[in-house]
Amino acid sequence: MRRFLRPWWVVSHVLVLVLIVVMINLGFWQLRRLEERRDLNALQAERTAAAVVVADALSPEIAVGGVEGVEYRMVEVTGRYRPADEVAVRNRTLGGLPGVWLLTPLVPDDGPALVVNRGWVPQSSSDPAGRPPAAVPDGEVTVRGHVRLSEQRAGLGVADPAEGRLATLARPDIERYAAQLDYVVHPFYLQLTSQDPPPVDYPVMVALPAPGDGPHLGYAVQWFIFTSIAVVGYPLVLRHVSRRPDRAALPDDETAVEEEAADPESGELS
Repeated sequence: MRRFLRPWWVVSHVLVLVLIVVMINLGFWQLRRLEERRDLNALQAERTAAAVVVADALSPEIAVGGVEGVEYRMVEVTGRYRPADEVAVRNRTLGGLPGVWLLTPLVPDDGPALVVNRGWVPQSSSDPAGRPPAAVPDGEVTVRGHVRLSEQRAGLGVADPAEGRLATLARPDIERYAAQLDYVVHPFYLQLTSQDPPPVDYPVMVALPAPGDGPHLGYAVQWFIFTSIAVVGYPLVLRHVSRRPDRAALPDDETAVEEEAADPESGELS
């Protein structure tokens, strides 16, 4: 078995051991992600079932625990839309179709305005004229919806220009959106669930993400299966190799015979 202590084999043992440790950690990481997902599902269910409040009533909670502490809460607001300040959030699909979300400020009689995600409108090009009509109601309107957090660029995501007045955004970035408005808005947006008077055809209201466990359990099982294959398979490979003659231990004449057998063209014809 001394052959398995040679440098090449030592490197192989280390690589397999590292691979096993990495796969085990990836499996447990997916299990932790599963628990986080289930906790989020429970939190979403709890907050969506809470009593409906006006947006201003959330300000004390936001001051204490931040906006994250009120996500998914149901809010009702009465005011007037400002369609002139509306922006579209690009590259949003619904049922596999391309489109945009429409973010429209709703200004109440008093207090900060509220950015409302009125929903999805189909659009297959960058030209806003290609969208179907999605006019806002005249006069006062009462809306209900879930509090959603502002989104910022992450990683290599597309960045919106920091200056100027934008007609479209890459994501619902309320901070960037508020920078081009001349009035104060709440630091979150509302995912519309009902409106009085209701929209006619468009936009189509966008539902909250459906609760579920996601793929994390399946991924964890896959990593543990790969780990089992490595733990069981590598010793079998070593056992198979150990049964073959060790070339370094063969006498010179036996080594020559093996080399000649491995390369029959090297021998002389009789």
